[in-house]
Amino acid sequence: MKAASIMNLITVNPCGLLEIKPGMTIPEYRENFGFGLKKIFTIYQSERISSNHKNWFAFPGNSLETLFTVQKESENDLLVVYIVETIKSGKVYCQLILSDEAYQKIVNDKTQLVLQVHQMYSKFWQDHIALNMAN
Repeated sequence: MKAASIMNLITVNPCGLLEIKPGMTIPEYRENFGFGLKKIFTIYQSERISSNHKNWFAFPGNSLETLFTVQKESENDLLVVYIVETIKSGKVYCQLILSDEAYQKIVNDKTQLVLQVHQMYSKFWQDHIALNMAN
């Protein structure tokens, strides 16, 4: 089995973030019901969009700060990666997290809000990162 890695993405994006979809205004985001991501599992939703108006975690006992750790490589072809949707300056952004430092910077930035965090596999029959990239 071939090992999975995001090292090439990290090299090309040293800031630790990769835009998956172009940013949208908040009305566009609502109208489109989000970014239309495929093959994801949502692990966090902000109280701004959760159905019960409370921060929601798929795995109780977590906090936004400790929700995940970036895995850069795996020994098999299954690598879990994380996508974060944020609001900043009236726009909603969708980014693949490539480093723990980049994620912590987002969480600590008081000018933006983490709306949702999703996990997905970078490889598992097909590359789900490529599947979700904007054309």
